[in-house]
Amino acid sequence: MPRDHHALGHDLGDASPSETTPTLLALARRQAARRRPADLLAQWERDAYVAPSMLDGRTMHALDGLALAAAEGYEALVLSPVAPLGNCSVLGPTSQDRTLMANRGTEVVGDPTNALALECARRLRADPSVTQRLCTIHQTLRCQPFPPGKGFSRHFRLLATVEAGPGLAEDGFEVEAFAHAIEAFVWLCDRAAALGYHIPARELVLRVAEGRHALANRITARLEPTGLPIRREPLESPYYDGVRMLFNVRTADGDVVPLGDVGRFDWVARLTTHRRMRMVAAGFGLQLLPLRFRSSE
Repeated sequence: MPRDHHALGHDLGDASPSETTPTLLALARRQAARRRPADLLAQWERDAYVAPSMLDGRTMHALDGLALAAAEGYEALVLSPVAPLGNCSVLGPTSQDRTLMANRGTEVVGDPTNALALECARRLRADPSVTQRLCTIHQTLRCQPFPPGKGFSRHFRLLATVEAGPGLAEDGFEVEAFAHAIEAFVWLCDRAAALGYHIPARELVLRVAEGRHALANRITARLEPTGLPIRREPLESPYYDGVRMLFNVRTADGDVVPLGDVGRFDWVARLTTHRRMRMVAAGFGLQLLPLRFRSSE
């Protein structure tokens, strides 16, 4: 009689990744051995996880260069396609089901800021005094439902930045880190016109949890020179540590697209077990530029 699937899953779940890897590899070998060329092509045609990007490679190459120029104040890393198992669900309150499991104790990178946080923590454990500013451009894959609107797909191009280091008086670390990320977004949008993208109407939405309004006021004051309108809303997501800022852009047809996202997180403090450590992470959806903001001229 076949074993109950839930019982089998429970048994495997109690084992370490190194103990389950041989079993999972054997399972993958057996499943792959049953597949035919026609099965591969059928999956290629129907499965959004394996389908090529909807964008041209040369277009993305040009945008990658523009994004790296915008983030010139950050050290640029090339991440592995995989991260440690639990990289998203352990650090933030998100379901493990939102990431694609790989093998050998790994998962496909579902959020490059989590991987950058690990690298920041590794460096800060060696020298807690040196602020880390890292960025990457990553073809990110997520398993959750698509956000509403055009231009979203199962895997997508993302500029990610992380700034981590010891805290400063009057929230100085967080204030400057938010400013660095937003200024990079503005620079990127301003220069995107040369590649044929029109991104005129922009605004910032600052979401704030109770008890974080002093920090929010300092961030708002710091960003006044950008000239961007700043609208404030309550923060209801526990994923962020008190403050989150959206970089919204209105398209020609009137839709509001959240191109960028900046937030404060406690991940590096937890990874290093050093309460003074601060972290601000940001992401910018590069693939939305050609899909939603290409000039009609």
